[in-house]
Amino acid sequence: MVTIICPWPRSALKSYTLEMTRTKQNIVLNILVMGCFVFIAGCAKTDDVDIPIPKDPNEGYTFQIPDRAFGEYMVYRGIPGVQQRVDTLDSGTLQTNFYMNPDLVVGVNALSLSKTSSNVSALEAAGVVTASQKIQDLSGVEFFTGLDTLIVTSNDLVSLDLTANTDLVELSMNFCKVESLDLSACPNLKKLRFRGSSQANELLSEIDLSNNLQLRHLHLRSHGFVSIDLSANTMLVEEVDMSENPGPDGNTGTSDITIPTALFEQIQAAGGVLLGVIPG
Repeated sequence: MVTIICPWPRSALKSYTLEMTRTKQNIVLNILVMGCFVFIAGCAKTDDVDIPIPKDPNEGYTFQIPDRAFGEYMVYRGIPGVQQRVDTLDSGTLQTNFYMNPDLVVGVNALSLSKTSSNVSALEAAGVVTASQKIQDLSGVEFFTGLDTLIVTSNDLVSLDLTANTDLVELSMNFCKVESLDLSACPNLKKLRFRGSSQANELLSEIDLSNNLQLRHLHLRSHGFVSIDLSANTMLVEEVDMSENPGPDGNTGTSDITIPTALFEQIQAAGGVLLGVIPG
């Protein structure tokens, strides 16, 4: 018979056995708790939970901008509601096009789209593909119903429809080739700058400003005006420049286009610019 002698006293053995029992209980308890967490988490993942569907980034961009130079310039300016995207044409060719969300652009207040040499240089430095291309078509501007400032200097526009831009306050379009200009829908207009282009097929020879009663600044240099009616524009005070127009004598080098005497004196007293005009 083999006798095994335990070196531990009976009290220590009892304590060790009790401690082991407690440890096993703790392990079992931990397993049960972890199991409950897993069960609860699993129950939460049911078919009743709404999984967010990614929003289509092209949603609402329904108007394709015909003039790529116009579209890319607005993207460069970071105009809200204008985006570019790559489309696959019927031929399979990839092409970058520009789109507008009409609901988003209504909040845009200003568009500055000049193509002067300094602007073109800045666009080229920024990698704008159409940097040197002049804007020829401003289709889409009608959605900018909150627009108060429009600057399109040195572009190749031959027409400009502003009937929807009733909040317009400033219009600068020097050296554009627009042959006729209707501003009757812009009663808040205060500043008009439109110097004629030598490359235009036809220069302005008449304009109706009778509905632009807030006008303070008028620059119509280098056109075909023989006369102009400013009798309704009593707020003019900053500038009236009709220089390099033929006037009554047909000579673009003389100042002979008459404006109301009271208006002439008002601008003169305010220190404004008077060019190409005389009181009468």
